[in-house]
This record gives sequence, structure tokens and C-alpha cells, in this order.
Amino acid sequence: MLPSARLSSWFYAVPPFMAYLLSWYYNGQIIPLLAACTLVMLAWGVWVWWPRLRAGLPWPKGFLPIFMPLWFAWFGVTLFWSGVPYSSWFYFWTLGSLPLAFSIWVTMPDAVQERAWKWFWWGAVGSAWVLSGIALWQTYSGMQHGVDSFVLRSLGPLMDTNSFAAWLNLLFFPVVAVYFVRDSKRLDGFLARRVDLPSLFYLLTLTLLLLAFFSTYSRGGFLAWVCTFPFLIIGLRKTRNFLSRLMLLFGLAFIAFIFYSFIHNFSMFPHLSPHFIASNASTVSRALMWIATWHIFLSHPWLGTGLGSYFLYYPAYRLPGELASAGTYAHNDYIEYLAEGGLINLGFLLAFAGTLMYALYKLLYKAGKSLQLPDDRRLEALGLVLGVFAITGHALGNFIFYNLPLSVLAGLFLARAWRIYGYHGDTQPLLPRLGINHGMIAQMVLIVGVLVASWNLLADGATYALFSDNGWLNRVISNNNQRAIFLMKAANWITVARPLATQPHVYLANAYLTLADQDKALGVDRRKVLIKSALQQYEQGLVGIPRQSGVLSSIGDIYLSQGALLGLDKAQAKRQTLLAWRQGLAINPESVNLRNQIAQLADVQAGHVQAGVDFLRAGLKRPLFPYPRSNLQLDIALTQWRAGEHAAAERTLLQLLRENPAYTPAVTWLMSIHRQAGRHPKS
Repeated sequence: MLPSARLSSWFYAVPPFMAYLLSWYYNGQIIPLLAACTLVMLAWGVWVWWPRLRAGLPWPKGFLPIFMPLWFAWFGVTLFWSGVPYSSWFYFWTLGSLPLAFSIWVTMPDAVQERAWKWFWWGAVGSAWVLSGIALWQTYSGMQHGVDSFVLRSLGPLMDTNSFAAWLNLLFFPVVAVYFVRDSKRLDGFLARRVDLPSLFYLLTLTLLLLAFFSTYSRGGFLAWVCTFPFLIIGLRKTRNFLSRLMLLFGLAFIAFIFYSFIHNFSMFPHLSPHFIASNASTVSRALMWIATWHIFLSHPWLGTGLGSYFLYYPAYRLPGELASAGTYAHNDYIEYLAEGGLINLGFLLAFAGTLMYALYKLLYKAGKSLQLPDDRRLEALGLVLGVFAITGHALGNFIFYNLPLSVLAGLFLARAWRIYGYHGDTQPLLPRLGINHGMIAQMVLIVGVLVASWNLLADGATYALFSDNGWLNRVISNNNQRAIFLMKAANWITVARPLATQPHVYLANAYLTLADQDKALGVDRRKVLIKSALQQYEQGLVGIPRQSGVLSSIGDIYLSQGALLGLDKAQAKRQTLLAWRQGLAINPESVNLRNQIAQLADVQAGHVQAGVDFLRAGLKRPLFPYPRSNLQLDIALTQWRAGEHAAAERTLLQLLRENPAYTPAVTWLMSIHRQAGRHPKS
């Protein structure tokens, strides 16, 4: 290969690897990382697709190269009917990164495919060392600080041990296949003194991956590992010295398993027993979450609620016995796909899983006959497919594809595997068949689409940096007034550039309210303008994400406190306040504050104390974590006390303390009641 071609292949490998690295710490929260990762992938896609569009868009033949763009397009179409379009936008890129990465890689020029993969592969192997190092350091640091064995589980760069275990599985199986292929080519014996450095390097990589994998102590990851390994054995069984290497690999796995089992008091196998699974809180809560998710689907059966909307809908559907999760994901990608995108969305995921099964069948039983693949390439493809297969199975019990690095890497691994086992050349140019005879038209469409997406992603990254995590701004602009003015200007700009972004609208609304409250010298008309502007900004903030109970609570507060200024009489202001608060409570029935505010305004202040208490008590039937539940019980006691029902209030406090003995406000109040009763027996 010419030096220029080698350099070109290196450049083709850099963008996907940079996108992969940028995705590590996203975790569904740090939007600038998602924006940077996506922008790199889009730039890579333009680079790869530009000459193809000029040539009329010849496309690789086969099912997967057609299926993946359609899957990506489906994710994009769902944005138009999502119930929470702004949230869905981010999950469109997270979930869509798998088909997007696949579609770009398989369309790279043939001349650079092999060389580019070598560059990327060494980067992926290097990332395995880094991830393993992070896992081992987390274990060591936890042991140094005396972390309880139950909590001593490595997370890596992610926020969930199970997802990290899936990531390590994704890397483990391709590395095993490459190690077996490389080491089987040695002419000397398995235990010969001469050391093959590449084989030794892969063996050390596998050792680190196994240590890191078992440090997660993930039951789901372990089951996925166990269920995938037999396919690997079937594929590798004919390699030279197979049994010796397999025993060595099992020995390393056994040592890693025993080491971490010792740390965790040998609890893995007991935790896998049917009795434990049936009674364990984490698995029971999963079953309850899946039932609630099914109810979400039944409420939105055709097109779903929108990508990434699960955590916004779940509070209204959470079952009383489920208090073990934060309610962010359903811990089953298949049923979450069903709830968020309906049957079509689930159909795409099932079809993806089906293509993996078919690929395994071809690589295990047809590669030597119909595909005419040499063993080293067949096993390389098999390892890559098995890595993706392992995480696809793991997705039955955890959220996997909602992790950006897993989706990116799975798309790239599957693309490389398909180029080995499924590539049979390109189609004739597609654009002329569609009546488009000038590739420049398609190129301009691509550029416009990328520019629009990039504009929105940059605005989203700026929104997060300025309004979600803006501690850095305090060091840049130390003056509070200057910083506030800058943020207001930035918020005004972003509301124009990215109308669906919610945080700039909320920031402006809060700023207008602060100005109206602080500057009493303002005339009534100017204060009225500020209040109306704040109300308008809050309402605009509900366009991108309508299911925001906090924003609805603030809208109700404005009507309650500023109703007269807005020209409403008391009855109208009360009606508007209760409407906003009840909408917020319907979205989040777990909100103790909203429930108490509604009870006080609608019932207690009208003299219907018992009705207010009954409404508050109805909240106890909702699934509430211990501290919010205690807060609600305290609100009930306060309502009873203010109504003169002192004995009932004391009974409520005693019940509260039976459930939560460490709740300080109730302890303090009861002690005060008893002291007063001692000094004033008749009171």
C-alpha cells in the first residue's frame, strides 16, 4: 500500500475512534459530550458519503446495509409525534448511533477498509486496557475506603455496573477470537519457551478484561457471558491447540471469579438461585417496572410516547411495591422500545436481534461452504458478532443500547463483521433510479441536514454548559451582575436559536420574577409586563418537554400570588392555580409538595379539613420513598393540628415514627407536645 493510502486509512479510522472516546462519560446527562460525539460522526459521514453521492450513491448489497439506514430514519421520524420532542432529540442520537455508525463504516472505500480497521482495532484494544484499569482502580479505591462488599462493584465511566459489564463483554469476545486465531498460527507447541509477543499481549488483555468484568459482579452480565460462550466454543473448536487455550481461558476466568467472589462473600451463585431471584428487591422491582412499562404501552399502543420519554411517564405508572429504582430506564430495552415507539420500534429491535442470530448461523455452519471464508477472517467476524450478540441478550434485563459508547461500538463492530461475511459488492447508483441525475443535489441535501443537526446540537451543548452545569462561568465572570446579564442575553439568544430547549425559558422566567419582586419602585404596569413575560416563558418551556411538574408548579404559584396583578379575581386565580398544580401532580403523583399545596388551597382553606386530610392520605397509597412519605405524613399531622384535631395529629406522628424512627421533625414535635402537656395538663 502506498504511503498516501496508509495515511488516508489512518484518517478514516480517527473519526469513529474519537466519537467512541467522546461517548464514554455522556451517561444521558452531559449533553456537550453527546453533541461532540455526534458532530464527529456526522463529519465522518459527510466525508465518506460525499464521493458516493457524486457517483450517484452506489450502496452495499445485502439486508443489513438497507435495514440500518431505515432503522435510523425510523428513529428520526418518531421525533414528529413524540410526547416530549426535546428529550427525544437526544435519545434519537444515542439510539441511532448504532445504525449510523454501521452505515458509515460499511460504505467506506474498499481501498482503506482493511487498514482503517487495523488502526481502529488497536484503539479498541487500548480502550479495553483503559477501561480495565478504571475498574481495577475503583475496586482498589473502594477497598481502601472500606466500602461495603455489596456496594464494591466497578462502574467504569458509566453510572451502572450492569451496563459496564455489557461493555466489557462487547470487547471480550472479539479479543478472545483474535487471540485464538493469532496463537493457533504458532508452529511450536502451546507451552513452548519461545514467546509470541502479540499472543502474550492479547492474553494479558483478556486477563485484565476478565478481572474488570467480574469486578462489576453483574448477574445479568455473567448470564450473558455464560450464554454466549458456548457459541464461541463451537466456532473455535477446530483451531490448533484449542483445548489447551480454552482451559487457560477458563482458568483465568475462574481465578478472577474466585477473587471477586471472596470480596463479595461468595454471593454470586446464591444470587442466581431461583428463590433469591424471586424474592430479591432488584429483580422484583424489575418485574414491577416491566408491568408498569406495559401499561404505558397500552396507553399509547400505536406510536408510543417518544424516544427517551420513559423517565417522564414512569412516575404516573409506578406500582406501589416498586421503590428500588430511580425510574430512569425500564431495565429491559425491548419493552422500553415498545413503550416509547410502539410495535414498529420493537419490530426493528427484534429484527436486529434476528440478523445477529442469522449471522451466527452463517459464521458457524456456512462460512466454509457458501461464504468461502478463511478461518482467521471467519473467526474474527464471529468474535465481533458474538460481542454484539452478548449485549443484545443482556438488554433483556438491563438498559444497554441507551448507553452511547455501547451503541457506537456495537455499530462499528457489526459493520466490520458484515464487511467480512456479508459484503458482495455495491448496487448500481441509486439516485438515477430515483430520477436524481445530479449528485450535487443530494450532496446539498446532506450538507443542509448536517448543518441543521449541528446547529441544534451546538445550541443544546451551550444550553447545558450555561444553565445546567455552569460552575465554570463563575471563574470566567466573577461579577454577579455581569454574569446575570450575560446569562440573560445567552438565554434570549438560545430561545430564538433552539425554541424547544426548556432551560433558557425557565431561566428567563425566574429572572423576570426576581426583577418584579425585588424592584418595588417599578410601576404596576411594568411589573405586570414582567409577570406576564415570566408566565409566557414558563409556558414556552413546556413545549419541548410538556411533562414538567416543576414548571407547572411555578405557573400555579404565579397565578396564586400575582392573580390580581394579572387582572384575575380570587376565584379565577384559584381556579388557574389548581389547574396548573393538578396537571403537575398528574404528571408526577409522587410530588408531596404539590399534593399538600392542592389540599390546602382547594379544601383546607375552604373549611373542608377532612377532605384535605383524605386527599393527603390518598398520596400514601402512591409509591413513595421513605423520606418523601414521612414528609407527607408530617403534612397530614400539621393539617390536623391546625384544625384543632390534636389527638389525631399525635396519632399520625406516632405512626410516622413507627415507619421512620429517625425522622427528626416528628421526634422534635412530639417531644414539644409532651413537654407542653406536662406543664399544661388540660391543654
